[in-house]
Amino acid sequence: METGEQLGGLYKKASYFDQIRKSQTPLIIVDSGDLLNEDEEIPESIQQSAKLKADVIAQIYKHIGIDAVGVGELDLVLGIDYLKELEKKYDFPFVSANLVDDKDTPIFKRYIIKKVGDKNVGIFGVIGDTSDMVSKVSEITKDAAYVLDPLEAAEAIVKELAGKVDYIIALTHQGTNRDWVIARRIKGIDLVVGGHDKQKTKEPFEAEKTLIVQAGEKGQYQGILEVAMDGTKTATNKLVPFNDDIPNDPKVKEMITAYNDKIADMYGGAGESRPAAASIELRLSTCEPCHSEQVKQWKGTDHAKAYSTLVGKTKQFDPKCLACHTTLFEQPDGFSMKQQQMELVNVQCESCHGSAREHLSDMSKKPATKPVMALCIKCHTDDRCPGFDLDAKKMELIKHWTKN
Repeated sequence: METGEQLGGLYKKASYFDQIRKSQTPLIIVDSGDLLNEDEEIPESIQQSAKLKADVIAQIYKHIGIDAVGVGELDLVLGIDYLKELEKKYDFPFVSANLVDDKDTPIFKRYIIKKVGDKNVGIFGVIGDTSDMVSKVSEITKDAAYVLDPLEAAEAIVKELAGKVDYIIALTHQGTNRDWVIARRIKGIDLVVGGHDKQKTKEPFEAEKTLIVQAGEKGQYQGILEVAMDGTKTATNKLVPFNDDIPNDPKVKEMITAYNDKIADMYGGAGESRPAAASIELRLSTCEPCHSEQVKQWKGTDHAKAYSTLVGKTKQFDPKCLACHTTLFEQPDGFSMKQQQMELVNVQCESCHGSAREHLSDMSKKPATKPVMALCIKCHTDDRCPGFDLDAKKMELIKHWTKN
């Protein structure tokens, strides 16, 4: 029930579900979409690694025992053909009742039915049809996919499942407000597991006789809803953080290690053939003759050693990590996965002030971009820096641009 799965949490997710299964509690595992990717655009230089990451996530989720996965618009960025490839390779359970091709044929299974004890549970997926979502799907897939009305699609599924199942779960990728609409308008849905707007529900909402839940994003929490399928609608919900109380799953560790090895091989091996970052003159050395005070102050900050925190931890070839630990990642004149320029590691001047190309071309005085909090929080997010209070005091630790 998350958006943009982080690999680290999967070690514990697998172990946690194993613990539940050992208690003999019947279990259904679902996700509401954007599971395999979290970017609206994937630069050409990291497309192969993005697909490898999606592959290992799909592989791990099959190991965990995933029952159904809704399709989000960010999953589609990987390409419909690639999602179909994963579907076939791992028998991966994508479901979408309202994503169709140009002939109105469903691209994925509309629903699945799972036997749980003596009950049959129907699970279907829908993606929202707001103008923004429809245009994104159209643009991302180059008009290879279209979004039908989710309410009409949901109503058709509920009618089709009538008499075949005892409980119906809708995996929605449209936002909480629209989850309330589908819950109230379509009679017969017992549970809505929502996504897209990254909300967390400590207690399930109840609309008419339908429960609504979400579990946030990036695998920070595992949403666990216990329900009684006896018509009473008895339910308890909890958000479980993946902390050190939960052991790592050794099989998942093997899968992620194999993935990291492939990524390292793809972008230059483990570093034997490339000079160490410490031996390379960083690009900010060009700035130092005129801005010596600022460079001296920068050298005492964590930004100056950002890249070194990745080395040796299978992270120096992870695009998600490099985006915040290198300079102008995948931007013009910036660090790229393909070239792996060591002179652009760490969070250097241009990370916060923008490209210096124009300034350096003629050395004339040009106003530099002044960093703002919005730039900082692109990297210092809650999931990456838990407990990190980014306030004016933190800004003072790196502030130097007013001294020019």
